[in-house]
Amino acid sequence: MKYFGTDGIRSTFEKTFLNENFSFALGEALGKFMKEKNIQGNKVLIGRDTRPSGKILLSSFNQGLKENGFYGISAGVLPTPALAFGVMEKKMSMGVMITASHNPAKDNGFKFFSAEGKKLSNSEEESIEKKIYIKKRKLQVIETESIEIIDSYIKYILGLFPANMLKQKKIVIDLSNGATQQTTPIVLRELGAEIHTINLNSGEINEKAGSEHPKIMSQKVKELNADFGFAHDGDGDRVIFCNSNGKVIPGDKILGLLAINEDKHNRLPQKGFVATVHSNSGLDASLKKKGINLHRADVGDRKVAEMMREKCLNLGGESSGHVVASQYLPTGDGLLTALMVTRASYESKQSIHSLSNQIILWPSVEGSFLVKQKIPIKDCEELHSIFQKAKVSLGEHGRILLRYSGTEPKIRLLVEAVDSEKANNAYQAIAEIIEKTL
Repeated sequence: MKYFGTDGIRSTFEKTFLNENFSFALGEALGKFMKEKNIQGNKVLIGRDTRPSGKILLSSFNQGLKENGFYGISAGVLPTPALAFGVMEKKMSMGVMITASHNPAKDNGFKFFSAEGKKLSNSEEESIEKKIYIKKRKLQVIETESIEIIDSYIKYILGLFPANMLKQKKIVIDLSNGATQQTTPIVLRELGAEIHTINLNSGEINEKAGSEHPKIMSQKVKELNADFGFAHDGDGDRVIFCNSNGKVIPGDKILGLLAINEDKHNRLPQKGFVATVHSNSGLDASLKKKGINLHRADVGDRKVAEMMREKCLNLGGESSGHVVASQYLPTGDGLLTALMVTRASYESKQSIHSLSNQIILWPSVEGSFLVKQKIPIKDCEELHSIFQKAKVSLGEHGRILLRYSGTEPKIRLLVEAVDSEKANNAYQAIAEIIEKTL
């Protein structure tokens, strides 16, 4: 697709296709899609993060919606998962979040949600994209009717966890100057935590802040002798952790400790958990020892959620910090994830660091290579041959993932093995042939 990517639409505001006219056309296209699908009602809940371009895009998008008899209701600045929650709570027809997630402040974009708070499928996005017709219009920023979502979202999240669960905990939180500034601090304080915030309305969204720059959080944790720290991305659907020593905890270890704790308390149906093809094989091996089955989905939290529904499971995620806990919310939520991790510590009376050490990750080597053309791997005889030989050499104690990028002229290579030397050798052998043939 031309506009939609792995997670909605995302681009640089006014330097690319993404501008007021596109936003109007996208609103118009969504209205046509809703008519075509006979979606009940005529109200669409629209939220945004803290980017300056958010107000302009919200106004023009709503004007496009009105062309087909639909109306946008503004939820103001709030995290993406709070927007999804609001769509369900207020019984809206659909939801739209104006955000570019962890991208720089100059970017923006759109994420779409059904009336059930779920992200749209590829085919639904494709249907909307086909209806986009862009032309130049004279647009003015018009005020949009607004509604309060944050209070009820906070109340809902607080109701899921024991009162005073975080009592006597000192926590550093990096809010990335983003959408979680009105939610995460309130919830943590209500649960009894002593919190120290960084990047709270002190600069541009994601500018050397948040989940993409965890060193800032790590340094603050060490400086304050805190119990742990976590960092959000700009729209609050992801979270990255560090332990009391300021060491960032790999995302796969967070996924593993969550799966193990939820299973221990009979909250993991069929002892099943969903991760993506990018998750380390050590996660798979560690969960197997606990009798938990790991299922792998394609990249993207939407793909994780789809497989969870297919397998009738309620927990899954990506090593990047996206976690979907569908018994609570249908989409990923960084704050909910952080609270589930701290609940694991509370219930087990162990530190997050100790719990994460249950997951032993395998040594891995990864990289990407520019290619002239994306020849199917099986059609490239020399590459296919060395790939198969490397797979045999690693056997059950290793894994190779070789795939083309969906958005760039690149091929990505990942090699994992229990033995780091074997992983390095396999990687080098394949890399040499990639550079020679592609």
